[in-house]
Amino acid sequence: MDVSTDRHPGQPVDRVLRTSGDWILRSATVAATASNAVELDVVGLPAIELPGTPGWLTGESLVDQGIEVDMPNLPADLPLPELEPRPFRCTVEVVAPRTVRVTVAPAGARVFDEPPTWLGIVTEPATGTDVSVDPTGPEAGVTIEVGDDAARLATGDVRVEVGLHPFRLTVGDADEPVLRTSERLRQVAGFPMAPPIRFTEDGGGRARIVLELELEAHEEVLGFGEQFSRLVKNGQQLTLSTEDALGTGTGLAYKPAPVWHSTAGYLGFVNTGAGVEVDVGHERPSVMSLDVDDEALDLYITVSPSPTQRLADYTELTGRGRRPPLWAFGYWMGRCRYHRADEVLDVADEMRSRRIPLDVLHLDPDWLVVDRLNTDFIWNTERFGDAADFVDALRERGVRLSVWEVPYLDPESPRHAEAAEAGHLLQTTSGEIAQLRGTPTPDGRDRSLVDVTDPAARRWWQHLHTELLDAGVAVFKTDFGEGCPIDAAPRDGTPSHHLHNLYPLKYNAAVYEAIAEHSGHAPLVWGRSGWAGSHRYPGQWGGDAESTVAGLQATLRGGLSHALSTPGFWSHDIGGFFGPDLTPGLYVRWTQFGALSPLMRAHGLRPREPWEFGDEALDICRRWIRLRYSLLPYLWQVAGEVERCGLPMLRPLALEFPDDPFAAGIDDQFMLGRNLLVAPILDDRMRTVRRRIHLPPGRWHRLDTGPTDALSGSGDNSSEVADGPGVVWVDVPIDDMPVFVRDDATIPRVDVDESVRCVDDVVGRPWTLHHYGGDADG
Repeated sequence: MDVSTDRHPGQPVDRVLRTSGDWILRSATVAATASNAVELDVVGLPAIELPGTPGWLTGESLVDQGIEVDMPNLPADLPLPELEPRPFRCTVEVVAPRTVRVTVAPAGARVFDEPPTWLGIVTEPATGTDVSVDPTGPEAGVTIEVGDDAARLATGDVRVEVGLHPFRLTVGDADEPVLRTSERLRQVAGFPMAPPIRFTEDGGGRARIVLELELEAHEEVLGFGEQFSRLVKNGQQLTLSTEDALGTGTGLAYKPAPVWHSTAGYLGFVNTGAGVEVDVGHERPSVMSLDVDDEALDLYITVSPSPTQRLADYTELTGRGRRPPLWAFGYWMGRCRYHRADEVLDVADEMRSRRIPLDVLHLDPDWLVVDRLNTDFIWNTERFGDAADFVDALRERGVRLSVWEVPYLDPESPRHAEAAEAGHLLQTTSGEIAQLRGTPTPDGRDRSLVDVTDPAARRWWQHLHTELLDAGVAVFKTDFGEGCPIDAAPRDGTPSHHLHNLYPLKYNAAVYEAIAEHSGHAPLVWGRSGWAGSHRYPGQWGGDAESTVAGLQATLRGGLSHALSTPGFWSHDIGGFFGPDLTPGLYVRWTQFGALSPLMRAHGLRPREPWEFGDEALDICRRWIRLRYSLLPYLWQVAGEVERCGLPMLRPLALEFPDDPFAAGIDDQFMLGRNLLVAPILDDRMRTVRRRIHLPPGRWHRLDTGPTDALSGSGDNSSEVADGPGVVWVDVPIDDMPVFVRDDATIPRVDVDESVRCVDDVVGRPWTLHHYGGDADG
């Protein structure tokens, strides 16, 4: 390429310049083709961001850059970047009928030498083609055209065009793309505001790569993992870094993921463990930028008008979670903390005496001798006696045991010295034992992390679970995992800047696999932290929500956002984990939400047992818990869709109704499976609440949950059936929550009476099929 320093006539040249370390990818040539891929050599030109005004400048002539040289207010002193052009490489592959992979990085970058699975996120690569070798014939269904202006790849479902000069990317039909880079967007003098791909390198050798996409006029963006903000992300800035979020209102995230949906008709997924800064039309209203803390952009794009199809294709690449055992769908109870065995057994007995079904009781760190952000698997016999005897006592009451763990070791534990001597602890790049970051500890002591990337350390850690699994522990709450330091040097060679976000994925995988190996059936963990791919290891919960209406609202939003990026078995702490004293009204409303959630667990710093909130709250919550048990056949069917199809159990309305123009913005309702629409009540008082509900297209029937009040568009006429799309208003007393059934749906249920103690008592009971619609309505 001819790189010129031509300037506007009369414009002085300032040779004392700031060299920003930025390159804009400007021009490409096709280097090789294969049956399903194109490889391009790309020239990155040194670039500089204009001081004091939006825009970027390369060393090309102003005309070549598209700058309006006749503008009277064109800046007079335009600096020239002094860095040398540098070579980049871009590969574009069709990896599945609706999915393409676009990889951009400096020539010779590691990403081009690794398989797609190298980070542990992608599990099922659909292609292993080496594009340096042109096969004898094209792959079925893939056509490739190389012209003077662009290279084009197409299947029957997806079309990709890579512009050669300027370098750009378009996905979809030429006249109606679903995704395109933002080279068209400029400020008044013609300076580009959002170069399609920009590469930045600092003085220490760290690199970032930035992708800029043009947002269409009516395009809405959703996803990016468990985010507690509004479901539609337009106007938001997000930092994708897995952190101890310290609640649901801090702006941090336990389970972010570089995965998003666009209502234009595609899913995007960046295959990285590096942090990503996302701006969805916040700084520039028509630009979505993804700033990846890495030298490589490894982007998968799945194109389909159906978001369920997009999730199916995405989980074909990243795996799907297995359906947990049936008991997992029962009611769970926990508290931070139960301090003694008799305290836990008393809760189980009280549940039985009050005729409240219960399947799992949970122990937080008091089961350990050395607790406080440490798990060395040394059982506290002084508090809980023999572990097997304790588990047996619970099982006699029909209850299974869940126990807390973290992947951290305290120096006071004897396991710490054992792990250090064996080399099982994560080290830093300087060769020292790495220490936990990001979570304050009351005693101030450092904690070390197990190197879950190292096969020997992983097996050692998994083996530590064996004694408790032999004793009958059913599930481990895999808490924390967000504390991996940024200077870690894992044994498997994963780059340090990838490991922080990948550590929770690998940690939960290790525990999940240990349970699976021991039990021989589908296991379950209860994980707080995660990243893309974590849905393979169910389940997850929404972290430490505040016991307020704001905490309940943020929790629901987090679950909806999580469902679009890491679909599976997500849940939450009924009542929230911390904060002000939980009101009886909020406890009831949160229990109703929990009863129609994928998994159901009450937990918090303070008591969460239903009898702690008064007789009225107890009666209402008992009825909703029993309702959940009556819906176990339906829950089991929906859980099968997670395993088979890669769909979440809890679904945003936009997932089931992509053609409903209002569905994307609804983040106070959800679908449980395909057929139940749930509208939680965001209120904390024991009172009737007037609730506005958006009904998607079709006819909707009220599910029989017990006493209900009037339903109508005007609020004047009682009805149990309503037609969408549209808004209905419901007067909701404290003992009710609106649940609607899609027309022509059949909901299987079982009879749940006072004799039902746990899921085991429901197994074998006959199902009753409730069909909604037509002559068989109800």
